[in-house]
Amino acid sequence: DEYRLHIEKDAALERRFQQVLVEPPSVPDTVSILRGLRERFELHHGVRIQDTALVEAATLSDRYITSRFLPDKAIDLVDEACAQIRTEIDSVPAELDAVNRRVLQLEIEEAALKTEKDAASI
Repeated sequence: DEYRLHIEKDAALERRFQQVLVEPPSVPDTVSILRGLRERFELHHGVRIQDTALVEAATLSDRYITSRFLPDKAIDLVDEACAQIRTEIDSVPAELDAVNRRVLQLEIEEAALKTEKDAASI
């Protein structure tokens, strides 16, 4: 598409460039690419990635994401999954957060009561 948009319209450029069609990699090739990128994803997101996750990302992205090509769609799928897992790891469940807030509130009240001089308020 970009070739047609920029190069094909200009006869001088078209004479100097030759269009080379590159096929997207196969699913096994994409798995190999993902294995090569695994360490970067693990370091960036702070998660561990199993090999089966990489195989499934390549297989399922090839099957269900039709608007893009391998390996880009598989790489994006792994990246988004890692980001989601990292977010889930970092977030505290709502119930635990409410309990932590209540504990903090009670600790503040306890500290305020210890410093209170008025006997009527105790």
